Amino acid sequence: MSRIMAVRFGNVLLRLGRDKFSDAAWFVECRLGEALWLATLVMLWIAAHWVLGRLIRARIQRERWVAQGLAGFVFLNLWIGAAMNTALFWGALLLGAGFQNLEQFHFKRILLEENPAHSRAVLMGSSQTRAEINAERLNNLLGTNLWTTELHFPGCHGYDLLLLERRIRRSDPRWVVCYVTEGYFYLSSEGETPPNFFGLVDLADGWRRGALRYLSRDEIFSGLLGDVLPLFRCREALAQRLFGSATVDLKQVQYNTSLQVDLQARAGEAASGFRLSPESEFQKKAFEEFVARCQQAHRRVVLLAGSYNPILARKINPAVRADLLAFLEELKSRYPNVVLIPESELPEQNPADYEDLSHVNADMRDRFTLYLAGRLSPLLDTRESAP
Repeated sequence: MSRIMAVRFGNVLLRLGRDKFSDAAWFVECRLGEALWLATLVMLWIAAHWVLGRLIRARIQRERWVAQGLAGFVFLNLWIGAAMNTALFWGALLLGAGFQNLEQFHFKRILLEENPAHSRAVLMGSSQTRAEINAERLNNLLGTNLWTTELHFPGCHGYDLLLLERRIRRSDPRWVVCYVTEGYFYLSSEGETPPNFFGLVDLADGWRRGALRYLSRDEIFSGLLGDVLPLFRCREALAQRLFGSATVDLKQVQYNTSLQVDLQARAGEAASGFRLSPESEFQKKAFEEFVARCQQAHRRVVLLAGSYNPILARKINPAVRADLLAFLEELKSRYPNVVLIPESELPEQNPADYEDLSHVNADMRDRFTLYLAGRLSPLLDTRESAP
């Protein structure tokens, strides 16, 4: 059946999938398997519900609905927990207008795990990585030498990459590419990643590193509760699918309307947030641990010493930039799996190449992707690719 559907709809699926998968037949086959698995879980619950009903009918005369409701809530979370490991679940949530970053991340992550390519790469980090590099075009330029998937998360910090590292282990990429700027280390640690990825297994390590001092209570609580209750973890994605994107985009709209129209004024405000502090040292140590774990897994890490719109870059304390570049050089010297491409070798970016203070426009993205493909091609030689 998967082959028949792939022949009929393969070109459409590949076009809609863009950089997410390369084999339409295999994609369909995997989705059919996921559908059967999730349907089987529902059938098991129906059987368990019938058995539970028989048992409590003989023992509980009143308020049987409480036990049945609690059992249903537990099953729903177990089912969603299982569904969150399927691309079918996340793909269904992606249908329609708007999407959540969590949906995109897991959908692409699962498809990367299924991809049969021998050599795989992930583009990780903040939204600047996504803005600078077009994964679809990169795949076209590199051909069969490397399959690349973009797995960014907005506002990513050094510690956030450590949280995300566990999520890429099953796909076992050989390459990790990060567009690194000051925001990874010298801004406040609060962001979108911890509430979505911090879990019980991170508590001990987070305590040891001091992460609990820099993350807010709400971030930690949301992460832990989402780990226990999968329904809570994907509440916004489900709300958007059921009620439309306007229900979950209100905060983003309010933030966008509060921004200064004048880029110079916005740059001055933003630049004041970059500072050297114990918190930046915490972020750098976490990022170094991320690099070390990649080395243990035999992954090459390509660090692109990026920057911001020159309007903002010129206003950031020069000591911050110097500290960042020294840190990246230190990583290169200490970890043989690191490939550092300094800013001086990257394509020059002017204010006209940016849509805002952080993200380049489509033309610059194409030029940067073409440049990166040229830099990666020589590194893909199998004699050089092992750390």
